[in-house]
Amino acid sequence: MMNNSIQLLPKKVINQIAAGEVIQRPSSVLKELMENSIDAKAKMIDVFIRDSGKTLIQLIDNGDGMSFNDARMSFQRYATSKIKTNEDIFRIKTKGFRGEALAAIAFISELEIQTKNKENVMGFHFFIEEGKIKKQIPINMLQGTRISVKNIFYKIPARRQFLKSSRIEFKHIVNEFYKIVLAHRDIVYRFYHNDKIIFSFKKTSLKDRIQEIFSKKNKILIPIIIKKSRIFIEGFVSNPDAYVQRKGDQFLFVNLRSITNNFLHRKILSAYDGILKKLKTVSYFIFIHIDPSLVNWNIHPTKKEAKLEEEDLVGNMIQQEIKNVLCCQYQVKKEDLNHSDFLFSCDSSKESFFLMNHYNSFFEELSYKKKVIQLENLIQKMKKSNFFIDIHFTKKLSSYVSNEKDIKTFQINEKYIIFPWEKENIILVDQHRAHQNILFEFFFQKRKKKLISQQFLFPIEVRLLKHELNSLNNIKDDLIEMGFHLYFWKKSAYLYSIPEKIHQNILVEIFHNILTYNFSKGEKNNKKILIKSIAESAAIKYGTKLHSDKMKCLIRDFFSCENTSYTYTGDPVFFVLNNNFLKKQFCK
Repeated sequence: MMNNSIQLLPKKVINQIAAGEVIQRPSSVLKELMENSIDAKAKMIDVFIRDSGKTLIQLIDNGDGMSFNDARMSFQRYATSKIKTNEDIFRIKTKGFRGEALAAIAFISELEIQTKNKENVMGFHFFIEEGKIKKQIPINMLQGTRISVKNIFYKIPARRQFLKSSRIEFKHIVNEFYKIVLAHRDIVYRFYHNDKIIFSFKKTSLKDRIQEIFSKKNKILIPIIIKKSRIFIEGFVSNPDAYVQRKGDQFLFVNLRSITNNFLHRKILSAYDGILKKLKTVSYFIFIHIDPSLVNWNIHPTKKEAKLEEEDLVGNMIQQEIKNVLCCQYQVKKEDLNHSDFLFSCDSSKESFFLMNHYNSFFEELSYKKKVIQLENLIQKMKKSNFFIDIHFTKKLSSYVSNEKDIKTFQINEKYIIFPWEKENIILVDQHRAHQNILFEFFFQKRKKKLISQQFLFPIEVRLLKHELNSLNNIKDDLIEMGFHLYFWKKSAYLYSIPEKIHQNILVEIFHNILTYNFSKGEKNNKKILIKSIAESAAIKYGTKLHSDKMKCLIRDFFSCENTSYTYTGDPVFFVLNNNFLKKQFCK
């Protein structure tokens, strides 16, 4: 009689195989735990790692927490609060939905869950091994959840020995952490490794978060924004620096979940064809926001891959937008790029930027108010970018402004001053940035000379905290040198004169901005930081309506500065538009 060779696997083996598909290494645990915290609406997440995650991965959040029954169910396989019907699978809006994460973690580690929701007075502490509760006790705790994953793969030595070195495993953990903090920037994060704090992130913008993490690598980022029906795409790509040799940082997100998608990856890189030989040096941080019904997440156990229903459309949109930006900002020759239709193009022979007919025809269909809004959107997009402006071009323009007796100025949206130049060009100047440059150069160049100050009949009191008083006292000589004459009494500073360029009504804002810095006595950068802070605070604000004479004076002062192309922080101050474009849209 023949022996049967096919038999059902024991349930324990089945669970371990399933766990191995979801939890491949310590970084997988961190990813699943952080995603659960985000689904629980946490606004603060603390991560504690020991021995690169092999000994401990602990996460503490202030999210919704769980009830006693929910906590008992949470580590059962296929137990989930995210989906209830088959249709829900095609409208996934949460990070988790299969009910596999905690179940998988429970089978490959010693798991502890401490949790409390707002309905319960007490919290609950569960000790779990091999997917079963070994002990449960009530505890006092704040609302939220604390999960400790100890000794990963301790009961599966064959899996544990396949883990890499601590350095490599920690690198994987940090990479998963980066993906979460890039996508969810409205949460405060703290990350500890072996009891030392490694990262601390507050709520911030995408650009600031990228530069927080990759500050040395991605100093120049080009913004991209695309809107079309049910698709919204935003993010940043790197500038085409041919001298960069390092590997780029490449992150792609769909509905705030980090994914890999070879088709979209190739589309992004192909936008640089003809500009860069080493496409591995390209960095991108691209977020695709799309109707959940157009995304299929059920093609990979860890949801690292996703299939988009309109993948070709999305890929072409991203590729085209990157090409448009490169063409406009870096004066890339059109024949160097494989392109079809450009929204913007550049005429390098005139060293200026022009708008093509595609945009003009679109503008014709809008009302006057909508035209201003669209122009504002265009300007905002240009402002966030890094422009190359030829020095001979700026010298020629500065010469025109200084010699022209009657400059025709006009203000748009109480933010920008425009004036014509050489018949076919319109110069658009950001009034706030221009005034910043004027003030910066005024104080920087004149600080060693005696400045004219405005005297007050009665000193103006500025009340200070102890650390603010110490900080201000450390730069007292610099302030006096710049025309701020003051003395200290008890917990206040008293101003009895200020520089001629400063208005009394913005003194509070100026000193509030100055006091955001903790100045140390004798630091060589104190003066530069101080001048930057004053220029930023005292510059004409957006929303300020300017008289014609004031606009002309501002334009002349700005174009007499040594630096007119960029602010001291590297932002462009003025832009060049085609004269016919504005005439056609606003002079009907």
